[in-house]
This record gives sequence, C-alpha cells and structure tokens, in this order.
Amino acid sequence: MRERSTRWGYLSGSLSVAVNVLLAILKYWAGIVTGSVALAADAWHTISDTLSSIALLFATRTTRKPADPEHPFGHGRADLIMSVGIGVVIGTVGLNFLIEAIADLADPQPVLYGTVGRVAVIVSIVAKELLAQFSFFASRRSGMKSIRADGWHHRSDSLTSIIVLIGIVLAGDQYWVDAVLSMIVAIFLLVAAGKVILDSARPLLGESPNTRTLDGIREIGRRISPMFNSVHHVHIHRYGAHTEMTCHVNMDSDMSVGDAHDLVDDFEQALRDDLGLEPTVHIEPERERKDS
Repeated sequence: MRERSTRWGYLSGSLSVAVNVLLAILKYWAGIVTGSVALAADAWHTISDTLSSIALLFATRTTRKPADPEHPFGHGRADLIMSVGIGVVIGTVGLNFLIEAIADLADPQPVLYGTVGRVAVIVSIVAKELLAQFSFFASRRSGMKSIRADGWHHRSDSLTSIIVLIGIVLAGDQYWVDAVLSMIVAIFLLVAAGKVILDSARPLLGESPNTRTLDGIREIGRRISPMFNSVHHVHIHRYGAHTEMTCHVNMDSDMSVGDAHDLVDDFEQALRDDLGLEPTVHIEPERERKDS
C-alpha cells in the first residue's frame, strides 16, 4: 500500500510541476505581449500551483520513511501536514486576488487581450482541468490527501482561467467586468482552501471512526466469536497509508489467559486482512465489567 501511494505521489507531483512551469511561462509571456495584468496574475497563480506540487513531492518522500524511535507510527501524517500547507497557499492566492480585484474595481483599466491572450487562457483551462482530474484519480488510488489537495489547486487555476476568458469575451468597454469576475474567482479559491484545510486537519486533530468502519469491526468480531459482540471504545489513528486501531472487548473472566490470547490474535489478524488496520485489543473480564 505504501509503495503504491509513493508511486502515485511522485507521478502526480512530477507531472504537475512540468505542466505548471510550461503554463506559467506561456501565460506570463501572453501577459507581457498583451499588457494584461490579469494574465500576469494568472501566471503567478500557476506558479503557486508549482510550489504546491513541489510540496506534494516532499510529502511523498517523507511518508515513505519507515518508523523510527522518534516516530514509532511512521511518517504518514506528513501527507496531511502538506495538505494543510497547500490549503494555506490556495487561501493566500485567493485573498490576494480579492484585494487586487477590489483595487481594480475602484480604478478599472482597459486591456487588449487579442488572439495571443485567448489562446493562452484556453490552453491553460484544458491543461489544468486534465491535471485536476488526474490528481483526483491518483488520490483515490493512493489514499493520499495531499494529492487531492493538489487537484483542487489545479481545479481552482482552471476556473480562474475560465473567469479570465469570460472577461476577455464580455468585457469590451466595460472595464469593471474583469474586476467583478476576479472577485468571484477569489471567493471560490477561499472556499476551496477551507475545504482542503478542514479535510486534512480533521485526521490530524483526531476523529471518531465512521459508521461503516465500526460496522465492519463488529461484524468481524461476531464472525470470530459471539463474545466479540461487545467491541467498544474503538479509537482509530491514521498515519497516511498506515492506520492504528485500539478497542476493548469483554471476555469470560473464567477463560484461561492462553485461550483469550489466541482468540484475540484471530480477531486482530482478521482486522488486518479485511480492513487493513493495525489493531491493539484490550481485554475486559465480563464478570468484572458487570460488577463495575
């Protein structure tokens, strides 16, 4: 699982960096040729995408490191930390867009985009949406949050370019249109940043197992032994592709330690095989629990 995540992370990050560098050069050149500040700003937005993709490569390299004395559960949460960082970058770009749009609305300036500007924006829209779709696919295959965050960054850049294209087509002598559309883009970026940060921060802060996971754990327990119907105090801690689980089970206090150990071993192995969890099971004597 870890090797598969690493391959998808490197592939997605490397492809993103290569395409983003080419698009940034294209849009910045078009901005200079046409005199369009919007295109030049869009180029800087693409450069921020490049930085987030570099962060993805760093996260992929870090998550593959094995556990060590200082990090006994591995380095998988580097993926979540980088996702939060990517979200902050998206939010910063969105805030800058909003500030610039408000300033442009107060003092709108005419822009002559021409064919060069239109072609550069259309190429950017298609390329960035393809990158976004690939990132979402790679995230589903690898389970890496940072790849999905990078996909949202690509999607935000694609939508930004769509807004710029609409401005090119509709603006005409209405110079304020470009500023209003830029404000819409900025709001979208801020919403996307909030989603990326929240999705990554929840596992870092700790979260309750969802109903599907709980049902799966208890179904395995019932399959192993009737006494495992009482699985409770289930806690799950995610470290990238590695997931630790702890829980309590009630067992007959008259059962020998050896028999209880063998039964719990079967339960733990089934959890590893069926759900990919690394479990630690705490036994509670049934009689003691009833008396407490």
